[in-house]
Amino acid sequence: MAKTAVVTGGSHNIGQGIAIVLAEHGYDVAITYNKRREGAEETKAEIEKLGRRCFIYQASLEKAEVPQQVMDRAHRDLGRIDLCVCNAGNGGFRGSVLSVTPEEVNQVFEVNFRNYILCAGAAARYMVADRIAGNIIFITSSRWEMAYPDDYLYGGFKACVERAARSMALDLSSYNIRVNCVAPGATWNPPKGMEERVNSPFVKESIPLHRVGTPRENGEAVAYLASDAASYITGITIRVDGGLILPGMLEGSEKIPWVREEWKQKMYDRAMAMMKREE
Repeated sequence: MAKTAVVTGGSHNIGQGIAIVLAEHGYDVAITYNKRREGAEETKAEIEKLGRRCFIYQASLEKAEVPQQVMDRAHRDLGRIDLCVCNAGNGGFRGSVLSVTPEEVNQVFEVNFRNYILCAGAAARYMVADRIAGNIIFITSSRWEMAYPDDYLYGGFKACVERAARSMALDLSSYNIRVNCVAPGATWNPPKGMEERVNSPFVKESIPLHRVGTPRENGEAVAYLASDAASYITGITIRVDGGLILPGMLEGSEKIPWVREEWKQKMYDRAMAMMKREE
């Protein structure tokens, strides 16, 4: 009997790469998408070429009731859930804490933390009920470990996911369910015309392995963690980042590269405007 996997956010980039690699490893797959229906159909077509089943669901996972609904549909369509890969999120928010709003905090929390926890809980309940020694894998980010001045929300919630995964690994160990994380670094699957950006000197100088990662490489990391070869591994994170975060703080007399005067001015202006509205 084929193993089964649910991959959230499987319509593009890392999620698409994960879903296709899992199909190559013999999984039937269910994927979610938010707006990229065409991308989801592309994923489905590639998986079906491999002779595997693929189900696609439109899902706004920031809504509290949707993660359970997705897992209910996936369990019905696939017959069981062996692997849940929580990938759907949004790393687009960047800004200063000086100008943060309650709405921004809630949005990043709902998409990048609550969504993961609720998906994992719903999938784990099916694994326990069906007596399946399953796997839950969170796609986090190297940004949970490396601090950037405008990344306190997304990076902060990714750190929350990392910490939560360790507790879940203990919580679910008595059911032989393993919980791990994959933390991608710079991973691009650029559209035509964007190849120059991926191969830019900045990328090659900034990343020790001199290139960006691919969605497939993250998929292979997921497939390994979910495999019998990793059956004694739980509660860990594999970074797939080409060594991106290894250098740490740069030494020398040059100006610190992340102190950008135009960014500081923009954030200051926004903060002052907020104070005026509050007066």
